[in-house]
Amino acid sequence: MEFKRIFVTVGTTEFDHLIEKLSEKEVYETFKCRLKCKELIIQRGKGKEIDFSHFEDINVQQFDLKTTIENDIIEADLVISHAGAGTCIDVLGKKKPLLVVVNDTLMNNHQVELAEQLNKDGYLVYCFLSNLVETLEKFDVTSLKEYETGNLNKFIEYLDDFMGFI
Repeated sequence: MEFKRIFVTVGTTEFDHLIEKLSEKEVYETFKCRLKCKELIIQRGKGKEIDFSHFEDINVQQFDLKTTIENDIIEADLVISHAGAGTCIDVLGKKKPLLVVVNDTLMNNHQVELAEQLNKDGYLVYCFLSNLVETLEKFDVTSLKEYETGNLNKFIEYLDDFMGFI
């Protein structure tokens, strides 16, 4: 499968470690050779701009925040994101393949539990920075189920129950 346009989002937070990891030569080679990426759009939130000038043959664009990333999601062939619940639901609701990279440096990190559950349910693939390249190499969109959009209140109840709030 080719993912000519890859969109990366970290939401409104800061996840510089992810953006830095994406700039590594090994990731570049995976994007170019395995995924056939031609365009990489990065929404880096409150993080710093990282140098991608060594990404030959891949057009890289970065921005911090904007009013909506809906068009970026819609136009993407693959979305790579943090494990924020809102981002996951937005991407899955647009029926886009989603690779979630869990920020395991966060205190009291519930991102892992959400990513694990959505992975277990077959909606997305998740990984950590340490196994990002391996996960990209094996990423198979045909293994994912289509997320059925529904009642947002039911999802909130599901999430609250899952997190132990009710």
